[in-house]
Amino acid sequence: MITSFKKSFYHSSFLLYGMVIFPVLLGSITAEGATYYVATTGSDSNPGTSGQPWRNPKKCASSPIQAGDTCIIQSGKYSDPSGNGILVYVSGNSPTGTSSQPITIKSESPLGAVMTIPSNADSVNAAFYITRPYYIIEGFDISGGDRDDSSISYAGIVFARSATGGIAKLNSIHHIARTVCSNSAFGFSGLFVQGTYDVRIEHNQIYSIGRLREGENECSTKLFQNDHGIYIEGATNVIVQRNVFYDISRGFPIHVYKSGGTTTNLAIYHNTFSGHSPTGKPVGHILLASTLKGATIKNNISCDSQSGMIVAYSLTASDVTVSYNLSDALEKVGSRLAGITFANNIERSTSLGFVDWAKSNFRLTPKSSAINRGTTVGVPPVEDGAPDIGAYEFSEQDSSTPKIPVGVAIQ
Repeated sequence: MITSFKKSFYHSSFLLYGMVIFPVLLGSITAEGATYYVATTGSDSNPGTSGQPWRNPKKCASSPIQAGDTCIIQSGKYSDPSGNGILVYVSGNSPTGTSSQPITIKSESPLGAVMTIPSNADSVNAAFYITRPYYIIEGFDISGGDRDDSSISYAGIVFARSATGGIAKLNSIHHIARTVCSNSAFGFSGLFVQGTYDVRIEHNQIYSIGRLREGENECSTKLFQNDHGIYIEGATNVIVQRNVFYDISRGFPIHVYKSGGTTTNLAIYHNTFSGHSPTGKPVGHILLASTLKGATIKNNISCDSQSGMIVAYSLTASDVTVSYNLSDALEKVGSRLAGITFANNIERSTSLGFVDWAKSNFRLTPKSSAINRGTTVGVPPVEDGAPDIGAYEFSEQDSSTPKIPVGVAIQ
């Protein structure tokens, strides 16, 4: 059960560095269900109405919730009241959504509901741990994890085993385990996708993930590659699109690995990656390892990596294409990349053209080399018909304050 999540993170300690586009996964979402509410002023003995909300977000994963319902978390700070290390545990006893009637758990205002990942010793700790089909997690500010232990792990959102059709969107997942000084082989990640199907991760901000480095705040550690933005382990039909990753350099922004297993039909497109470790390790932004059957990595921007975008470790790959990506470094690191086709990538670009890279504003300026340089094949259409590379489409940008945090010091 939960322990398998912890063990799977352990595999990343052994890494030296850690397709085909398929149809729309979830079909149309049309059904309307009941709406329930959670507030810091509520009570779990209430009926969960807007006037009498529940107190704890865990109520969103139990009766009377059913397929098609929405659970709204009002603004405020939420922590784990049960001590089991998980704020919202969608367990085998929780209700099940369907492709046409998913269960939605969302913040009432964007990033207004602040979820603090617990720090219980010898345990998996997560804001959301999903093991049932068709749950949507939307709009949360997720951070935390501050206890050092030899067998502790942290994650913002977990989709495990039977979490078919899960969606994580419009969340800000950040500052996970950033005060921890540890030699533990267990990992700390923004999102973890384990052995499940048809998961979509989109329009999220994922940044400042991972433990202290050697010498940082007088920390002493030998580890530098265990903590990741998204860890994908043995999953099938996963789409990662329109996300922004930065300051994830104690591991990889995206880490694909399954010891003795296979990841199948993976799509990574229209994301922006930025940053590298001052130690020089890891050396890239996307790690591909173990067996990978069918993957498309396209229309992504890789900025300020140590050496290049794609890194492989002990990889057996087939039908994997990396194309129409833009990088200020190289498209790949190393030569052991059999089974991967690289085509139409722009390397060593000097004009990525961000509005303000120093303040983590990765929207595009008119002079960006990313504009109109993406492929239209296998990706959702854009308004002007000519997709840009990266998480933001220049033709669809507005002049309002960006939703991504600005002025955040890189740690």
